[in-house]
Parts: sequence; C-alpha cells; structure tokens
Amino acid sequence: MNFERIKKLIASLPDGPKKNSVVNKLNLLQKRTNNKGREGLHDEFSMKPKGHIQIEEINSNGEVVGVLADQPNLVVDGAEEILLRAFSGDPSRVLYKNRTLRSDSSKVYHLSVDKITEVENDTNIIVSHPNDIWNVVDDEEFNIEYSYYPNTLYLKEEPSVEPNQKAFSLHSAANASTAPLSAEIYSTFSNLFIGLGDGVNYDVSLADERLTYTGSFTGDEIKQTTQVNDEITFTQKISNFELLYQTSNNGGQIGVFINDVLETTIETLDTDLADGEVSENHLLIENLNQEEQSNVSIKFTGADATVTNPVVSINGLKWDAFSKDMNGLIHEFENFTNKFITPTAYNTTSVAPYTIQLEHAPVKPGSVAISYNSVKLEKVETLDEVAEGKYYMDERYGKAYFNRALTGLMVSFETTGQIMQDEKVSNLITKDIELQVIGETPSGDLNGSNRRFDLSFGRIETITVKVDGNVISEGIRSDEYKLNSYDDYAYIYFGSAPAEGSVITVDYDITKTVNVLETDYTINPSKELLLLDQNKSILKFKEDIQELRTNNVYVLDPEDTSNKTVLISQELMNNEILTNLELYYYSDEKPGVPTNYSRQVVLKPKDVNEYPWYALDKGSVQFVAEFEENVPNSSVTIREMGLFDGPRMDDHIKGFTGYPVKAFSLVRVGEARKDLATGLRVTWTITLTNENGDPFQGGK
Repeated sequence: MNFERIKKLIASLPDGPKKNSVVNKLNLLQKRTNNKGREGLHDEFSMKPKGHIQIEEINSNGEVVGVLADQPNLVVDGAEEILLRAFSGDPSRVLYKNRTLRSDSSKVYHLSVDKITEVENDTNIIVSHPNDIWNVVDDEEFNIEYSYYPNTLYLKEEPSVEPNQKAFSLHSAANASTAPLSAEIYSTFSNLFIGLGDGVNYDVSLADERLTYTGSFTGDEIKQTTQVNDEITFTQKISNFELLYQTSNNGGQIGVFINDVLETTIETLDTDLADGEVSENHLLIENLNQEEQSNVSIKFTGADATVTNPVVSINGLKWDAFSKDMNGLIHEFENFTNKFITPTAYNTTSVAPYTIQLEHAPVKPGSVAISYNSVKLEKVETLDEVAEGKYYMDERYGKAYFNRALTGLMVSFETTGQIMQDEKVSNLITKDIELQVIGETPSGDLNGSNRRFDLSFGRIETITVKVDGNVISEGIRSDEYKLNSYDDYAYIYFGSAPAEGSVITVDYDITKTVNVLETDYTINPSKELLLLDQNKSILKFKEDIQELRTNNVYVLDPEDTSNKTVLISQELMNNEILTNLELYYYSDEKPGVPTNYSRQVVLKPKDVNEYPWYALDKGSVQFVAEFEENVPNSSVTIREMGLFDGPRMDDHIKGFTGYPVKAFSLVRVGEARKDLATGLRVTWTITLTNENGDPFQGGK
C-alpha cells in the first residue's frame, strides 16, 4: 500500500490527537523517503492487512460457554478497499435497524433531554435524534430486522416520573398525540456481514495452473497416461482432497503421496469390465493440517503383470484450498435445505413398536445412516427383518423401526424436498364444475323394441341426441325422446324404439361436485405430484379437468393460475367415499426445509458510537456478529466462514439493491459442530501490518 492509499485511510479516521500523531509521523516518513529517492535509493512504506478469527459458543444470555476456533485466516484481494470503506463509510449504503412492536404500544421510557417533541405548523415533530431515543428502549419489546430503508413508529410524550427526564411511549399507529419516529440509523459506514458454511471441497479444473503435470498426460476432461512414474503434483493448504478416477480392464496403479510419504495405493484394474468399459470411482483423503502446506503427488506407480498396455485415467480433483481470488464460501448455508448430514441424536420410544420419528420427511431413499455406539446399523427392506443391529425405514413418513428401546442413536439423512399436506376431507370445501361428455354411445339393446338407453352420468344440464347422425328432439311424440336425469344416473326414453342396427350417439354436459384442496405453496407442475387416500392408495393425476367425470382422479384447477388449487374426485375407484388424503408436491417457494439462516450484520459497539470497533493503538479493526440459537435450525458442521461487504439476495434485506458483494476475508475452521441450542459469536480482527509483519500502531 503506497503513501496515497495510507493518506486516504488516515484521513477517514476519527479526528483527535491520535490521528494528528499518525499524520505527523507519516509526513516525516514521506519526507525521508523522498530524500532517499533523490540520492538514487528507493524506499516504500507498505502495509498489508492480516486477519484473525475467534469463534465462541454462547448461550441465550450471550455468555461464552466455549471456544470453537481461535486462529489466523486468509485475507482476499480487495481487502484494503473494504477496510478503507469500513473506516470512511459509504453514504449510499446506510443500514437501518427497523423495529416493529409486538403489541400495539410499548411501555413508558425515560430520556435525559430537555425536550422530545414540539409542534411545528400544527404538526407534532421529534426534536431529539432518533438514535438517542432508540438507545433507551428495550429491544425485547420489538421484532427487529435490518434494512436499507427505514420504517416508522409513532412516539407519544407521556407524563414523566423521573426528575430532569422526559417520558415517552411508542405506538404502531399514528394519532393526534403522536409524532413519527424514524428507524435507528444502524450504520453509515460500510455494512459488513459474516456468513457461515459447511463446504467440504470444490471441483478443481484439471487445467488449473496450480497443478503440475510431469510426463506424457493427455486429454482435457480426462487426464490419461500410459507411462509409469508420470505424476500430477500440487502444494496447497488443505484439510482434504478428493481424487476422481476411472477403473477399467487395463487399469494401472496410482500411488498417492503426501509430503513424500505414500498415503495409499489405488488399484484401477477391474477385470470384470469389458473392453472399453470404465467405472467412475473416487478417493477422499482427510485430516490434513490446513495450517501447513501439503505437497501431494498422484503418481502412476505400476500395473499388474497380466496387463499389457496399462493406463491410468484421472477425471477429476477436489480440494478445499482458499485462494485470494475467491469471492465466496465453498458452500454457504442456504435459506432452505434438504440435507441433514451432521449426525443428530435420537432416542426410540420406550415401548413397542420401538421407533424414532425424524424431524423432517419424506426421506430421500438410501440417504439414511444410523449408528449406535459408533457402530453403523443395517437397513432392511421389511419390518419382519428387523433384528439386533437392523432397522426398517419408512421413508415416506420419516419413521425408523427397531427391535428394542435404544438411546443415543446418531442419525443423518436427506429429504426429498417434497411438501406433505394431509387433510380430512370433511374440512375441505366443495365445488360444482361443468364437464362435457362427447359422442357417448348409451347402453341398451338395439333390437327394434327397446326404448330405454342408459347414460354414464347423472346431473345432466344439456344434451344432444343423434340417431344415425340426425338430431332427435326432446318431447313426448313418437319420433322424440325424454331425458330422465338423477344425481347418480340418467337415461333417455324414446317415443318409439330405434330400429335394429341404428347408431345412437349422445353429447351432454353434466354438473359434478368435487373436493377442493388449497395448498400452502405454489405447486410446481413439472415435478412429481402424489395424492394418497385413506387406504394409502394412489389417486390418478390427470392434466385435463374433463377426466374428473370418473372417480379416483385429481387435477390442478385450470382457473387458478397460481397453481395452489387441487380438484379431487369425491369417490374412489370402488365407489368408496374419500375421507382422508395426503398430498405430496414440490414448490419453488419452499424447495426444502427453512433453515432460518441468513448472513448476520456485524454488530455495532455497545458503548461507543464508532463502527466497527477501532483499536488504533493496535492498528486493528474488529468485526463481531452473532448467530442465535436455532440459526440454522438443525445441527450443522461449520467448516468455513466469510466476511462480506453485503448480504445475499436470498437474505431478503429490504432495500438491498443487489450491488456486487465482495468477500473481504475467508477462513476454514476445521469442523465445528453447532447444535440447535448453541449460539455463536464470531470476532474477526483485521490488523494492518508493515513490511516486517508488525502491527501498524497509528495511535502512539
């Protein structure tokens, strides 16, 4: 960082003796440097940011109950710019702390001022700064969110019971006695956010410049070699890496070396494969020291003597190394999730049947893993097979069955992302719809004497009858017919019997009553839709509403463009009345289980007005954010964190314009488990260091 950058930084610091001292030292240093330059020497005063992170467990009272991480971290490109903005502010990104009352009005508060409100032009106005007022309220009375534009509450001055203080209460609605109160200006400086993630690793291009190829590797998407001792090497700070490779009937052996020590040998020969056939495989190496560089070699070390032309094929590589050009976490927690892969403790019921009910369902087939006393249990296909060490999983309902009572079962699983809505039909509304029957041939003997012909449906509204293509009128004459329509059936009765061999066709409209199910979320019609009756039998989904003429079917209501209405037959296939139903559907509005997660705003200091925390005598700035209990609302494994100069669009911060958000700092924290009842406080310290790595102590 050159002198101009430093001057810009120092100019943005709060005025005072410490700042003046820094300016004087800098001017003196610049003068000396300029003099050296005229003598043919070159000297540059440079600084760079260095990061450190501490992650503490906190309880609901904010008290520290443990430390999960205390370590240095990577500072990415552009850090100086973001640090400057942290000092100097960005007026286009003012952040407000919006409060809404949990009831119509608040309790009475007192403020040490001479005047809170006055009347100006027949209007009540507040003459105290909003932040002074907000400093004395109890946040427990409010729902709080952060926004890029303010909301408004209404202040009413009350009789004071405290000497030399004014009293007030806050209200949700305005009246003649209130004055509008704008939200607290939380930050006029750079608004920084801290995010959490559980990313294990990410795909690395086989053309990545950090990979070194020795020998005769060929190919782009798949790297292949036929020469023993050819190798791929890289040196990175990683906690794990994953090698993707292919096996074949002419495969060779891959040696994986870490810091020149053989970690493992992979056999890529599979004699069960046919010529030209390959199988995709992978190997995960874990528990590396992420604080130190690991030198990794992936080497073609040899082959079985029976293979004449052995080949080694590498089709992918993953690792968790951070680089300065990264602008995000490997996998930041989402607003919705279907993966619950951090094992969580469950206890079975104490009496038979011995079951556990997973917190979320339906469960993705094959995703459940259950262990007891660190021993993985076996999943069986039927309830009859349940025995010691074996369990049966009802994936639709998320219920597992065991042979005895067990405590401390550790369970991980994934859900399908389907939403399940179960209803009693008696709680649903009904709807009459008009349906058409076209070209029906009524049932009845065409023997020249039969005059009655039965139709498939009752409740007929309009009808057209044709005999040999000629429309027949309704009436009582011999060349006419009479319609007899009832709720469950209908028939036509001709004045004279149609001739033997005649062709009778009938078009008619009917009214049918169907059940109406309103869903909580918009249905995605391109994905699977499943409806079960009280017998757990599947009803038939149809796209055409006309199919509701028959029993045991359901359709999406074509009149509802929001796709939140399902029309369902009242009767099942065997004319049984539908009494209970379960609907399973997908919705883009709720693609999984809500996590309650969002990036958290860096906290403002409690006792001073600066933001963030300046420590000029140590050359550092601290950023602190807290993640409360139930954020996220399931047990998770935190492996990474990021410091950003803005939220994500998915965080739904009101007024966020979607400006390009930059990552200031990224850190991997090993594996830190966060349970539902665990809150976290993250303290990020950014220190400006000189060329010797010592803190820039601008306050002395």
